[in-house]
Amino acid sequence: MNSLVEQPQVYEVASVRKALEILCSFSREAPSYTVSELSRRLAIPKSTTHNLLRTLQALEFLTQDPADKQYRLGPRVYELGLLFSHITQLVAVAYPRLRRLAEQTKETVKLATLSGGEVLVLAAVESPFQLHTRGDVGRRAPLHCTGLGKAMLASLADSEIREIVAHRGLAPFTARTITSLELLEEEIGRIRVRGYAIDWEENEDGVRCVATGIPDPRSRSVAAISVSGPGSRIKEESLTGLGAKVIETAHAIAESFGNSAPRQPDRDAGQKALLEVR
Repeated sequence: MNSLVEQPQVYEVASVRKALEILCSFSREAPSYTVSELSRRLAIPKSTTHNLLRTLQALEFLTQDPADKQYRLGPRVYELGLLFSHITQLVAVAYPRLRRLAEQTKETVKLATLSGGEVLVLAAVESPFQLHTRGDVGRRAPLHCTGLGKAMLASLADSEIREIVAHRGLAPFTARTITSLELLEEEIGRIRVRGYAIDWEENEDGVRCVATGIPDPRSRSVAAISVSGPGSRIKEESLTGLGAKVIETAHAIAESFGNSAPRQPDRDAGQKALLEVR
């Protein structure tokens, strides 16, 4: 019996497809092209090819040699390649350590990176308890009101933080969300001193989190790990212990990449930190 399986419709933007076909034309065997060569290869009018090339050049996906007029892949392609390689390796190296941290704490553990001025969750190990925080792999979250986000902000220069805030704003999510740049900068200063960030129900009522950053000076990207759970289990007295555990785990991940080790925590910082976020 013949059966027809309905295929999902695919909606494409023609100009985007053509631009990507141009990028995919480059290879080790063919590292450069002229406008005419690409036009013939892809059966695209020369004027259209020229406009697409100029756009890709403006965004640094391509460069043009002024001597021979040949187009070659640009630094933006290299940057994206490094980012993809870094994230793939980061998840592979970090995951066993995330699982170990989750076993130690019995809470949800997450790995995230900084992407477009937001938190992007790359991997997670969820708590075995029925009441637990979600893993949220692939989801995005604000920087200013999450433990992961504030930990990554603390790894940035002050000028970069102000630029992100100017673009993203400081929207309130709960009554405890930091909504002023001055207070956020004060909080970032405390995070840098004690070595870890705290989200004390600032993003979602009832959810608490302890996080620390994993700097990677080689690729200029920023990552962080966190332990999060309900307020009924993450108490004031557990802050210092959780802070030490996330820093120890981040230290192990950073060492695998040859990165700078995170700051060791102030053993009395837990109670001080809670008073500060209140």
